[in-house]
Amino acid sequence: MEIRFLSLINKFVHKGSFILINSLKEPGIRKNQIELIKQNYDINTRRLIVFLTSGYDMITGGILSISSLYEETKKIEEIHGSQTILSTVPGEPLLLKYTKFENKNYIYNFSQILTYFKDLDSLLIHIPEYACIHFLNNISKEEYSILDNISDLQFNILIQNIDIAMENMDEIKRLNGRFSNVTGTIAHEKYSNLENRQKFGFPLHKFSTYVSPEQYEYKNYHEKKEMLIVSHDEHPMKSHVLNVLHKEFPQLEIRIIEGMTYEDFKKVISEAKWALTFGEGLDNYFIESIFSGGISFSVYNSKFFTEDFASLRTVYSDYDELIQKMAIDLKELDHESTYKNYQQKQYQLCSKYYDYNKYVRNLKQFYLGDYTFR
Repeated sequence: MEIRFLSLINKFVHKGSFILINSLKEPGIRKNQIELIKQNYDINTRRLIVFLTSGYDMITGGILSISSLYEETKKIEEIHGSQTILSTVPGEPLLLKYTKFENKNYIYNFSQILTYFKDLDSLLIHIPEYACIHFLNNISKEEYSILDNISDLQFNILIQNIDIAMENMDEIKRLNGRFSNVTGTIAHEKYSNLENRQKFGFPLHKFSTYVSPEQYEYKNYHEKKEMLIVSHDEHPMKSHVLNVLHKEFPQLEIRIIEGMTYEDFKKVISEAKWALTFGEGLDNYFIESIFSGGISFSVYNSKFFTEDFASLRTVYSDYDELIQKMAIDLKELDHESTYKNYQQKQYQLCSKYYDYNKYVRNLKQFYLGDYTFR
C-alpha cells in the first residue's frame, strides 16, 4: 500500500467568505438567542459567570478548553452560586452553537447578556488572552457604564497559550488598568509560576486542561494500524520531514489531521500507532494520542514542556535531531514489547499532569478564591 498524505479538507474557506455567510445568518441567530435565553435563564439572576468564546464554528484546543470549563463550572453551582453562560467575543461573528464536536451548549452575544440580566450584583467574565483587544475595542460606552455599575465585577484572563499571552501583553495590561479586579488562569504546568504572576501583575491560578486518560479509547499495539497522524500546523520543516518518512516507510499511512469532527479525530488517533506534532509540542495531538495508546513524537519546546519530558526518546531537541533519529526510533519501537514499554512511559508521564479530578479541584479552588499565586 502506497503512503497516502491525506488532507481531510479539500476546500479552504476564506475567512472573509465565512464572515459574509455568517452575517446572512445573523438575524436568525439573534432570534434564536432571544428565545433561548428566556427559556434557559432567570432574568432576575443576581450572580452570573460568562465565558467568552470564539464566534467561528471550528475546532481548536482553546474552544474545546473553554467549552469544558463552561460545562464543569455549571456542575459546581453550589460552590460559586452563579448561573453560567457562553458568549461570543465582542467583535466576532454571532454563533448559536458549535457543530464540529458533540455538545449541548448554546452561545449568546455579550450585548444581549448585559441587557437581559438587569439586576446583576456579581459578574465574572472569563476572557481568552487573544480576545482582550476585541473586548476593549468593541464594547460601547453604554456597556462600559453597565459594567462599572456592577458592584462585584471580575475579569479572568484565560491564558491558554503563553506565546499568545505575551504577544497580547499590552492589551492585557490595558484591561488590567481599566478594571480593578483582574485575575488569570493558566493551562500548562510549565508557565504556572510566580515569575509569570509578577509579569502579568495580577493573581494567577492553575486550571490545567480538560484532557485526561479516561476520555479516550485506548488500543494496544496489535489493535493499531500502520498509521502516523500529523498535526495540521504549518512549519518550514514539515514537508522535508514527511518526505523523509515517506521514502523510509513506503507502507506507512501518513494522515494529516484536518477538516474532521472532534469525535472522528479521537477515533483516528485510537487507530494510529504514531503521532507527530508540528505545533507547540505539548499539545492535544501529542497528549491525546498517548492516552489513546499511541506513541507521540515532537520537538522539545521549553515554553510548554516541563523538563521531565526532555528525557523521552521521541521528544527531540530540535528538528535536525528529529530528522536524524525519528526513522530509527520508528523502526526500533515497532515491536510489541518495546512499543508497550515505551508507550507506558509516555502514558505515565502525561497522566502525572493531566488528571480530571485535579482539574475539577483546581476549578473549585479558583471559585473559592484560593489562587495558586496571589
